[in-house]
Amino acid sequence: MSNFAAVRHDSLVRYLARHVTGEVRFDDTSRRLYATDASHYQIPPLGVVIPKTEEDVLVAVQIAADLSVPITARGGGTSLSGQSIGPGIVLDCSKYLNRVGEIDAANRTVRVQPGVVLDQLNRELAPHNLFFGPDVATASRATIGGMIGNNSAGSRSIRYGKTIDHVRSLSAILSDGTRTTFGPLTATEKQRKLERRDREGDIYRTVERVVTTNADEIDRRFPKIVRRVSGYNLADVKPNTLVPLIVGSEGTLAVVSSAELSLVPKPVHRGLLVPQFDSLRAALDALAVCLEFKPSAVELMDELLLNLARQQRSLKHAMGAIHGTPAAVLMVEFITDTASEAAALVEKLSAKLRGAKGLTVAVTANDPQLRDPLWNLRSAAVPLLYGMAGDGKPITFCEDTAVSPEKLPEFATRFREIFHKHGTDGTFYGHASVGCLHIRPVLNLHDPGDVVRMRAIMTDVTDLVLEFGGSLSGEHGDGLVRSEWNRKMFGDAIYDGFRDIKRAFDPTNVLNPGKVVNGPAMEENLRFTPGHTVAEPPTVFNYEKQGGFFRSIELCNGAGVCRKTQGGSMCPSYRATMDERDSTRGRANALRLALSAERGVRNAEVKTESFPPHAAIRASHSALEERWVADVMDLCLSCKACKAECPSNVDVAKLKAEWQQAYYRRRPRPVGHLMLKNIDWLSPLASQVAGPLNWFGRRSLIRRVMQWSTGFDRRRSLPEFHRQHFRRWFSKRSPLAARRSVVLLDDCFTTYQEPHIGRAAVEVLEKAGYSVQLANVCCGRAMISKGFLTAAQGLAERGIAKLIAAADAGVPILGLEPSCVLTLADEWPELVPGDAAKRVAASAFLIESWLANEIAEKKCELLVRAKTSKALFHGHCHQKALVGVGGTQAALKLVPDLAVTTLDAGCCGMAGAFGYEEEHYDLSVKIAGLQLLPALAADPAAAVIATGTSCRHQIRDLTGRHAVHPIELFTG
Repeated sequence: MSNFAAVRHDSLVRYLARHVTGEVRFDDTSRRLYATDASHYQIPPLGVVIPKTEEDVLVAVQIAADLSVPITARGGGTSLSGQSIGPGIVLDCSKYLNRVGEIDAANRTVRVQPGVVLDQLNRELAPHNLFFGPDVATASRATIGGMIGNNSAGSRSIRYGKTIDHVRSLSAILSDGTRTTFGPLTATEKQRKLERRDREGDIYRTVERVVTTNADEIDRRFPKIVRRVSGYNLADVKPNTLVPLIVGSEGTLAVVSSAELSLVPKPVHRGLLVPQFDSLRAALDALAVCLEFKPSAVELMDELLLNLARQQRSLKHAMGAIHGTPAAVLMVEFITDTASEAAALVEKLSAKLRGAKGLTVAVTANDPQLRDPLWNLRSAAVPLLYGMAGDGKPITFCEDTAVSPEKLPEFATRFREIFHKHGTDGTFYGHASVGCLHIRPVLNLHDPGDVVRMRAIMTDVTDLVLEFGGSLSGEHGDGLVRSEWNRKMFGDAIYDGFRDIKRAFDPTNVLNPGKVVNGPAMEENLRFTPGHTVAEPPTVFNYEKQGGFFRSIELCNGAGVCRKTQGGSMCPSYRATMDERDSTRGRANALRLALSAERGVRNAEVKTESFPPHAAIRASHSALEERWVADVMDLCLSCKACKAECPSNVDVAKLKAEWQQAYYRRRPRPVGHLMLKNIDWLSPLASQVAGPLNWFGRRSLIRRVMQWSTGFDRRRSLPEFHRQHFRRWFSKRSPLAARRSVVLLDDCFTTYQEPHIGRAAVEVLEKAGYSVQLANVCCGRAMISKGFLTAAQGLAERGIAKLIAAADAGVPILGLEPSCVLTLADEWPELVPGDAAKRVAASAFLIESWLANEIAEKKCELLVRAKTSKALFHGHCHQKALVGVGGTQAALKLVPDLAVTTLDAGCCGMAGAFGYEEEHYDLSVKIAGLQLLPALAADPAAAVIATGTSCRHQIRDLTGRHAVHPIELFTG
């Protein structure tokens, strides 16, 4: 690095830090995490600015302009085309600039900041019966700023159009750092703009010249279809506003600081018909009939997507409307004012389709219980496809074409012929209603031959799109993958007009360079070097199903489902910090980058020669042992929500345990870790001196000493031990003789800290007619949570040896603590691969779920008396992720006259030892305060039920309320 470059770099950082009130991050970790989005590209930036105010955005652009540093505005980082990464400053508005302004319900408008997430906006609009029309599949994390940059649409664009149709005005910052507003102008106002002798005047004059001079060519070259988002929107520019030009410009013309949006009435009733076909062509041939009835959406899903959904734990339930194994299905939706109207349209279309060629069945799915999960499955398509095991994936590069709907059947047939010509096939799904299908060939971009094949396929596809009068991008934009093809798609005259407009707006090429015009070759800047093999580190868990440790990491494509802030539990720490490094995606990226070589950018259009090389991130020697990886992994609660809620099944809890095993290979362990590792033999010792130990544990001074010596925060109450623990109680009683028996997993927490729950379980089981024997094994949950995997493996081996006889005899192994019994089902088979572990896993159940099933099958009877009339139920994260809360809900329904509300309140934040640790206590409390504590406070008179010991501890510490285990309701 030259001295001059270092001085310039230091000046940039210093200026930003001095004048930006938000966060200025030029550390290597931040640069790594912002080097990727949901595309298959990677460009490490110089640094990241996270503005707190709109003034921060202005200042950041001004400083970048003064120093000629590229700046890329980023939303949720969900771009599939690489729009949201760049080599200069990445501007992330999602953390702080997410305020929804005043809602004008009468005029159906609202002003928002660019970091507002679509689902967040629609939640705030719901009381006014309004919403923002474009409904992208990434609504849980896509920001309005990103949607404006991309001109996003969604499944219902046949009814609501694209973002361009709903933006009234924009507050923006030009590349020279000046503020301006783009919106409707009177003739006089426009004339004044044209007469200005500054950047803004140049813009208006250039746009008018380009649009006027090329009017005939624009009319000829821009497709006459709804879904068209390639290039700059010259065909949509109106005489009195440039808003349509800014929308869809991918941040290359201006940086949006706020937007005024038009709103539409919220749908009242929805009907859905799901016709299913024995071939893709048959489904597309039926499209014309569907469109006759003016639906609000017609979505297509093919066989590959449906088969992957069947294998995905959180999407299996979404398949209720799918009969058999169709080759393709359509989802035809109607939005109406009355339910009867919607039902009538569904029935009329069903009748019209009867006898259609290739139709196997048409299922009515008007019931939200059947309809909504299927719609969620369609929204999960991208990460679901990237969850395919192995290196071959349905790759995003030609997936975004759009043609007129009547041409779609023949177009798709010809498209598949191109795949076959190049020795592959792919998946077909998407917005059939507007002729925009996501068609992805299966390729392995680690293979240099497949990278060559990618370009060859794209060459043929662009020819096909031109032949059919379509658009190369109908939704995802140009970015790094399609910008180089814009000259071919639009012709020299239009492309030169694009370049003129870019120069007028951004003469120094600092705004998101290399997108829309002057783009690099589509093979440049790939996440991985083709032909380069990443060495697999030694592991303890088995990763055979995923094809290895590295491939299990690569299941994450960056779609960002983990950045949602409502519904489910993923990802607790991200919800609390809103920080990219604390997302599931951030952690997967950290592991991937640590194991793979970090590379630079080969983009001749980007000029940063006077700064240090933007790829100069230190290489890894002992990849998983580097401190920066620890910083990223630190706030993972190992809640396992990602294993279920990420459609790609990225199991970061498992990856974190493996990383910890490697990280501490040559490092001393904290005392707190060692205590957790040995909880199975420390707990019996503690119970021997339970009285004095509990007394000392309540003393403030002792807690301070504990914090200093073990790292357990003094503000956290310590668990209380019992001399008359569960195993001791059990050993002194006379067992019930019964024809049927069960094994009860006497976990360390129940046995020594909550023995009353174990006693309740025995009482209930015996009352139901079962004899009980104790497992007397430790599952190793605490060991696994801190990465003591070899020790946990030994425990699992011994546990399997003890329990295999019961499993083979058909005796169920019942657990009270979800994290423990589900360790048998989830981790043991991957710690000790083999049939024995699988048989034990198949015999392990949550006690209340198993009991509810036995009663439902009339294998036993249980008379229960209600102890309360109203209760709130909070499920343990591992339970929600691995088996769901349905079994517990079924059990609670057996309690007469008990009204139970199941909370969808995310994670409690305790996560075993996580909430005890000094460095994590505050975050633990913050996570609980996001949803769980408000939900409990809203109903202070209700009893509280929680399956997890950590959850009960957190609730007691933070609310003073005593939560009970479900089995306690069945006693007495």
